[in-house]
Amino acid sequence: MKESINKLSVIIPTYNRKNYLSRLLAQLKKQVLNNVEMSITAVVDGSSDGTLEMLESEFPEVNILHGNGQWWWTKSINEGCKFALKNRSDAVLLMNDDTEIRKNYITTLLKSVKLHPGAVIGSLNITKNKPHLMYFSGVKKIVWWKAGSDRYHKIFTPYSENLTGLHKSILLMGRGLYVPCPVFEKIGFFDEKAFPQYKADLDFVLRANKNNIQTLISWDAVVYCHLGLTGRGATYGTQSFFSFLASFFCKNTYTNLIHSFRYYRRHCPFYLLPLSFVIDKLRLIYSFLSKRKQVRIAKEKSYQ
Repeated sequence: MKESINKLSVIIPTYNRKNYLSRLLAQLKKQVLNNVEMSITAVVDGSSDGTLEMLESEFPEVNILHGNGQWWWTKSINEGCKFALKNRSDAVLLMNDDTEIRKNYITTLLKSVKLHPGAVIGSLNITKNKPHLMYFSGVKKIVWWKAGSDRYHKIFTPYSENLTGLHKSILLMGRGLYVPCPVFEKIGFFDEKAFPQYKADLDFVLRANKNNIQTLISWDAVVYCHLGLTGRGATYGTQSFFSFLASFFCKNTYTNLIHSFRYYRRHCPFYLLPLSFVIDKLRLIYSFLSKRKQVRIAKEKSYQ
């Protein structure tokens, strides 16, 4: 594995988020890199909000790949990675169009890369709105018997600027995910057939683990997330209970039953599969109902 990175490709799948994408691209342009060539590829999957026109007029240096509106997240990422390999990139950095970064984000991330050049490295995900809350800071281990994970921090706990360091994480998310290109040669790309929209990043990182590739998370490389833009199925989103249940049967939702079962069948110990799968779905429903109750109580207090 190469110890130095000469060319880094940033890949951003996007669909009808022109303003958010423009903001992220402007932040990427301000990144100051020493001895590293950075290219940016936007994978536009059928956007109709003027994204293409914005890219051509404001960011002509950005490579554009055109999807047909049915690529979803995973195929969009794969096409971007294949494009990066054709252009002899040493590594790719996956970003979402609903994220923002600090001025020193990439240089901070590359410091971790120098320490572990062959590793897949994720970023600390926190909410954009203040007070900043932690969305994802890494997973120590998966506890399959209760369909849960031993996280470093619970979701939506307050973020502290004192968090620092590089830590092992058996799971990583696609928002700010650094992947050395030789990893694709060893384990293949993201599984767009099994996981067209969600869980492909988790599956990819678990496959990397199984192939003895280090998976780490940097608490110094911070990515700000606009979680309100997350698709249907998220238990913290604003939606009706009927809409939430319907998301279990939609192709492009986090809660899709078929995709979730594929994930558990591939990675969960076989003897725990039925138990883990059922507990996972019950936990999702409980989490959604608890969130609705919290919102209702908050509204009642506001009227008092």
